[in-house]
Amino acid sequence: MATTTLSHPTIGSINGTTAKPGVKQYLGLQYATLADRFAPAALKEYTANDSLDATQVGPQVIDAPNGPQMEQSLIQHTLPDDTSHLTASDTEGLNLNITVSEGTSEDAQLPVFVFIHGGGFMLGSATWPQYDFAKFVRLSKEKGLPIIAVSLNYRLGIAGLLTSKEMRDAGYKPNNAVRDQRTALQWVKKHIAGFGGDAQNVTLAGESAGSVSCTYHLQSKEPLFKRVVLMSGTSLLMSPVPVEVAERSYQSAINALGLESATAEERIQALLRIDATELRSKLMTVPMLPMVDDELPLASYTFADFAIGKTNLPGAEWCESVMTGDCQFDGNIQGLRLMHRKQGIASAFCQHMQTAFSTAEIMDKLLQAYNLTPDLDDDTAFFRVLEVANDIGFYAPTVAYAQAQSKDVETYMYRFNEPNPWDGPWKGHSTHILDIALLFQNFNEYLEPAQRELAETFAEDVFTFACGKEPWQAWENGKRVAKVLGPQGKTEVVEDQPEKVGRRKVLFDLAEEVSGGMDHLAEAFNGFLRGTPTT
Repeated sequence: MATTTLSHPTIGSINGTTAKPGVKQYLGLQYATLADRFAPAALKEYTANDSLDATQVGPQVIDAPNGPQMEQSLIQHTLPDDTSHLTASDTEGLNLNITVSEGTSEDAQLPVFVFIHGGGFMLGSATWPQYDFAKFVRLSKEKGLPIIAVSLNYRLGIAGLLTSKEMRDAGYKPNNAVRDQRTALQWVKKHIAGFGGDAQNVTLAGESAGSVSCTYHLQSKEPLFKRVVLMSGTSLLMSPVPVEVAERSYQSAINALGLESATAEERIQALLRIDATELRSKLMTVPMLPMVDDELPLASYTFADFAIGKTNLPGAEWCESVMTGDCQFDGNIQGLRLMHRKQGIASAFCQHMQTAFSTAEIMDKLLQAYNLTPDLDDDTAFFRVLEVANDIGFYAPTVAYAQAQSKDVETYMYRFNEPNPWDGPWKGHSTHILDIALLFQNFNEYLEPAQRELAETFAEDVFTFACGKEPWQAWENGKRVAKVLGPQGKTEVVEDQPEKVGRRKVLFDLAEEVSGGMDHLAEAFNGFLRGTPTT
């Protein structure tokens, strides 16, 4: 393997790889250490005499069998990359990968692009081939907008989110997933200059749960980035749960492990001792979500909070600009949660909505808008229920966030409408994850020329934004505009109105009529997702 050696001023000697054309990569750099799987992340310390091997990706934080291929199956195209070398570790998985253009000097002070992967806080990894930034960074230099790219791993699932009073009393803080991300950003701020990056010019980006995480970080008073890219995810999609909900999840975990009669200390020791694969298998059905956390801080906000300005996000004081957007059919991702309920879903959905609204008129308007009737065939009904999921979980929140953010922060909206070109159930639809598949350039050789051109255009827009320049006209309450990407490779800036960007307006109309507005509509649908009644 072709290697390169960097004499880093704060870390020491780092051996990286030049195996991919036009870039140098420093892989598997540990940014934090862990005493055990639930311990707080401690920022990695170095000495001037350290010598690090950063030629191979580091271990993942969770061993997800066929993880890369599983996510690629959602994209509906695989990448020819050997993933047999991927490993997992409870305590060594907090690492990151850095990609820089060849010829970048240590004092270049280039803009830094830090990416947080998605996966519902349950799976995902910066080591997967779809998150290789070699082509992305090489293109940035070709476009005359060179950046440095960083991708990071953070704790997921049980290790990332399990919490309880007895764990907190024992010194284990909640929300390890989010705390790990913040520690990685602190590492970047401390060390990225030695790779040629500008620690004061960081753009944080994320997709799905990664984007949700970015909105969490906007709640911090600590300015660890200058700009943010929110891709198909906000805190309105995954609101932090109250303490009592997190406690119920913990009790479910304890019950599933047969530890009901054990003492608090015995339970915690068992959680630390049980093999990670066994733990994940036994607790697969236990819901895991971030918890409201005053220390972090991590608060739960509603649509109404955003509408009336009650969010008071500290990030509005220090974040210079926001790029935010969605895919036309992000809602397909909720099919993973609803697939086992597909049989008879039309009747079940209609019955649930009858309990969710006090008047039949609102229910009828909702069902008619999405052409849902109790006697629909399963395939058709499944698709239309996912359209509701799309609008309430992804589209409406982008508007809510833009309305709130644009008052204080420059905000740029995009709408990704390029259809999936590959065979599978979602062919012809602009689905969840497709925007990052095109953005990072790793699927270019499987695209038609028009789609490759769109992928490069999208990437150039992101480079422009990361370099502190205006990618297109900002979104303002007085004049809402959006960059529409697709279909058929076409891109244009238009007024951000539903009919002009390929979206539906019906939920906004219904929110004006129903008591509780958009929050009631969201709770009605989320109750269906959870399989619980709504009152």
